[in-house]
Amino acid sequence: MPSRVTRGLGAVLAVCLGTFAQADVDLATADTCLTDHLSHNQNPSACIDQAHQRCLTTPETMTASAVLCFGQAREAWNIGIAANMDNITQNADDRIAAIAAVELKYDLLANLMQCDRMEELAKLGAVATGDQIARQRAQCEASAAGLVYLRVKMRAQSLQ
Repeated sequence: MPSRVTRGLGAVLAVCLGTFAQADVDLATADTCLTDHLSHNQNPSACIDQAHQRCLTTPETMTASAVLCFGQAREAWNIGIAANMDNITQNADDRIAAIAAVELKYDLLANLMQCDRMEELAKLGAVATGDQIARQRAQCEASAAGLVYLRVKMRAQSLQ
């Protein structure tokens, strides 16, 4: 029978991560990038832009393609987050797993709140088009999930 923490973690992941789609981000490459950046005392957030390279280079005239690309990237990060949280749940005691679930929830919510902020400011500025705002929002949400993935991955590695 699953523990209360495991059931709670499942609920948190379902709410925070949503449904999964075919992924565009290669998590193994992202993991290698993370390890490399950390070993050289470099900021690992560059690994997110590297993983999003195809999306970032989609022409401005192809907003729908870029939004779809970033959406697939976000889903790939979500799959990685769920896998790492499963690892934490299996390898840590219930208290540590519960703390990791709370950290995950609020890391993701804080990141997504920044996406809301950027979108609202872009709409107020009236300089960006609707397509530009949609693309920016999709990129922000993918990056938000990517940053959470990096944090969860580092937490999972620290338990080994």
